Amino acid sequence: MSYYTHNFEAAISLHGVGKSRVITYKVLFMPLSFEHELPFGEFPRLRVEGEIAEVPVRGAWMPVGDGRRYFIVSPEIKKQTGFDVGDTVEMRFRVDDQDFVDVPEALQRAIDADEIASRHWNNLTAGKKRMFTFHVASAKTDPTQRKRIAEAMSAIVEGCTLRDLQKRKAKPE
Repeated sequence: MSYYTHNFEAAISLHGVGKSRVITYKVLFMPLSFEHELPFGEFPRLRVEGEIAEVPVRGAWMPVGDGRRYFIVSPEIKKQTGFDVGDTVEMRFRVDDQDFVDVPEALQRAIDADEIASRHWNNLTAGKKRMFTFHVASAKTDPTQRKRIAEAMSAIVEGCTLRDLQKRKAKPE
């Protein structure tokens, strides 16, 4: 038996998300046959781990209003494989731990060093933890990462989101 329980081949497509400001992603659409095999009733944004074109991936199947579901094909996959929109790739995956969060080491150290932040962090949902970790992990330089860790720590300690924190800082006193 394979480590991955599901596999299929599909072409990479462009998919726009948003109403007032459309953001376009490169995606794979899930075959409709998987809809009844996977626990979407319990987890509408089902988290999975797997491979696209043999590149490891972790993410969620996202619902579309027309009943389809898509998985975002990251720029890293194009970088490693050369595949792009229109190319057919294989995706293999299995259902992941729905609460899994891959916390960057530097952020985890900062949280562990602050008792209040640690307490607040432990009470956050997995989705909110992922928001903070993505904010930190997407930094391209060390100075940006340090700045983002400071922002995340402030928001965690204050019990708010990064957007709330940014709105507060933008308001004149």
